[in-house]
Amino acid sequence: MAEFYTRFIKETFDENGRLTACSYVYDENFNYGYDVIDPLGTLCPDRRAMIWRNDRGERTVLTFGDVKRLSTRTANLFAARGLRKGDVVLAALRTHWEYWIVAVAAHKLGLILCPVYYRLTAGDFAYRMEKAGVKAVITCQEGEAAEHLLEAAQKTGVTLRFSIGGAAPGYEDFHRCIQDQPETMERADTRWDEPILVYFTSGTTGEPKAVLHNQVFPLAHHYGSRYMQDVHDGSLHFATGDTGWEVVAGTKFYGQWLHLGALLVFDYDRFPPEQVLACLEEERVTGIMAQPTVYRMLTDVGMDQYDLSSLTNLAVGGEKLSPDLARKVLDQTGLVLHEGYAQSECGLIAAVSKNMGRKEGAVGKVMPKYHVEILKEDGAFASPGEEGEIVILADGGRRPEGITMGYLNDPEATANLWDGDIFHTGDLAVMDEEGYLFYRGRADGIIKTKGYRVSPLELEHVLVLHPGVKECLVAGVPDPDLGQKITAYVVLEEGYAPDEAMKEELLSFHNGQSAGFKKIRDLFFVPALARNSNGKVIRGQFSKE
Repeated sequence: MAEFYTRFIKETFDENGRLTACSYVYDENFNYGYDVIDPLGTLCPDRRAMIWRNDRGERTVLTFGDVKRLSTRTANLFAARGLRKGDVVLAALRTHWEYWIVAVAAHKLGLILCPVYYRLTAGDFAYRMEKAGVKAVITCQEGEAAEHLLEAAQKTGVTLRFSIGGAAPGYEDFHRCIQDQPETMERADTRWDEPILVYFTSGTTGEPKAVLHNQVFPLAHHYGSRYMQDVHDGSLHFATGDTGWEVVAGTKFYGQWLHLGALLVFDYDRFPPEQVLACLEEERVTGIMAQPTVYRMLTDVGMDQYDLSSLTNLAVGGEKLSPDLARKVLDQTGLVLHEGYAQSECGLIAAVSKNMGRKEGAVGKVMPKYHVEILKEDGAFASPGEEGEIVILADGGRRPEGITMGYLNDPEATANLWDGDIFHTGDLAVMDEEGYLFYRGRADGIIKTKGYRVSPLELEHVLVLHPGVKECLVAGVPDPDLGQKITAYVVLEEGYAPDEAMKEELLSFHNGQSAGFKKIRDLFFVPALARNSNGKVIRGQFSKE
């Protein structure tokens, strides 16, 4: 099939075939459900769209014809139950294949889908339901999801409730409800600039914010899927991540299907590396997108112990990639990890890829979908090599596709995102003359010691090179003399003793090759680093030390 995505994306390449510029082409009423999924369901109804498996040995295959048909049935169900454009549907579905059906159905009607993590407490669910004004919920029956969500729904007065996996107290059986719904529908009246998604960010301070995205947000995921993840017609792409997190939009949904790539989705309670590796081998997966934590688990088992010869591309994101892990993956697979930098508010900003190249230490090259600059504290744009905040410019006043519409029901926080035509990310970096981005960390996570600004990631990058360090986290601890005392928290590799001698060895190892103001002042051994539900290290976990 001819390049389907070119219906919506126009690209320019240099003489070496590298992407240099791009633009979007879409109608005022663009809708991913009607304009991407339904045409694919008609043009190639038997082409596989997803292979779904779980840790209990179950397997389901969906074609594009299935996705078109089931999403239309679901949309008809929602409409029959009184849901209308702008209504919010909360989905806590783990990584069940039904999530993708519900999402496309919601998009078709112009509903606002609110994906959330299924392990939230009843209080967490209730907060999100009240904040977003939820009108309906759908959930799975693993863990306490259905119980907690029911409690929250009853508290907030949400009476329209569905569950997958059969009947459950307080819920209607989703599959039974859609069974007799029509497989055709009239196109609903939607516009490209209307909202379809609201994600709650994990946040570092205060209550989670509700990030709102519009109908063309799915198109902006073209770049990550095509370049960083190398998804193409005939590929089979595997990615981790619960559907409650925005990462799923960019790693196993919109861009992948826009390029006719099939998804390999593996559902589990606790990540089972041996089962996943066996699945990748059996299904002949062509690409992986995962966090460093996942790659560490896979390499600990041994990726070279399985036949992964079908792999052609590996991508990584979500947290800083350590050099030792990158080398380990390369040794076991022969493939370089393609790193990237993204935010919930604007998706992928920079990436390493076969097309755009890579540079040691960089999180990638800025994607041409955005005009990115580095903004210094004095308000001037930085020259190559100067540190500052990563910002995105709205050239000519038009805000780029892919950037959040703002925070739902939070005008003050929304106003802080934009300063005229400048979108603030709150992240610090250096950009070189070729457009490669060297990430330094959150602006509010930078350690300030003795008048100096120090990136914890930079220090962690050095400390983790010691063979005894499995992983580490560096933070600033309040100190009356220094402002903040640079402190390291270290998880040791097996066979290394967490004693005073080891502490002194690590301090000497790091401080002997670091500038004076970057020296680690104290070091503690910990059994593990706390992570959020998406596998990312929680940077503020030792803030009360």
